[in-house]
Amino acid sequence: MKYHPHGSVLFCTISLEEGLLLLANPLCQAIVKSCLAAARELYPVRICHVLVEATHIHLVLVVIDPDHVDAFFRHFKTESAHMINGLLGRNKRTVWCEGYDSPIVLTPARAMMAIAYLYANPAKDNLETSIDRYPGFSSWRMFVSGTLTRQWKRLRRPQFAPIRRDANNLRGYTKLAEQLVEASDEVQTFTLEPNAWMESFGYHQPEEQQRLNNQLIERIRSLEDRAERKRQRERKRVMGRDRLIAQVFDTSYRPNRTGRRMWCLSEKRSVRHEFIEFFKALMAKARAVRERWKLGDVTVPYPPGLYPPSMPKLANAIAR
Repeated sequence: MKYHPHGSVLFCTISLEEGLLLLANPLCQAIVKSCLAAARELYPVRICHVLVEATHIHLVLVVIDPDHVDAFFRHFKTESAHMINGLLGRNKRTVWCEGYDSPIVLTPARAMMAIAYLYANPAKDNLETSIDRYPGFSSWRMFVSGTLTRQWKRLRRPQFAPIRRDANNLRGYTKLAEQLVEASDEVQTFTLEPNAWMESFGYHQPEEQQRLNNQLIERIRSLEDRAERKRQRERKRVMGRDRLIAQVFDTSYRPNRTGRRMWCLSEKRSVRHEFIEFFKALMAKARAVRERWKLGDVTVPYPPGLYPPSMPKLANAIAR
């Protein structure tokens, strides 16, 4: 079960099942922009920060309508999967792992940690030394520049056909991206809301928000410096901007995932414990409602903030 009440802050992650398919080239960026803007337009959520790596995407967002969160990710994953499969000449192949990770962030300090982790991820993963140099898609430049609105072209599934073997390179990707964008006459507006998470925790004054953003940037730089010191100790180097941009689609890569999905994020153990007890009680209430539905009593409402299952079939039609 997932609990996404109105106004809550979520740290979300969606991951590819296999392969390196979310690359830093213009073609992949055009797909991400189109699907991200379309999903947000159809199912509004307040996107604060986002970063894309070759195997996964991190987002920090604020919930408007709890029902929109699940629909937002479903639309993004469905449309992007069709486009990627079209490029690879695959039919009805699974691209994304099932579901998505979306722990609720319970404190402003933990929200800042999540955002700093998001932007420092390229340095931690030895892709680039700094988010400033990272060529993959992210909201970083929108955030630091203060230009929070972009106009992106809407791409459609039928536009995507298998890439020719001689075009499976940066030049081919760039040319195809230009053709796809030029052929589309639909424009979508995407708006980033980097301070929305602050408002959820009661920080509404511009001075407070600027102070928190300054602290956030300092935290990101500190994490990047830590990653650089670790590389020096281990005598490693980053992959680098040029190699990242020149990567080609690789369907053979198998990610090595560790860790487990969390219900909530907080630096305070007491806050986590209180939320977990509350959530367990809420899940017990939801299970009781489902049992009532199975018996035919559908007048009992499902707990708000949770996603109700489909109504049970209480009878079957008999053909005569």
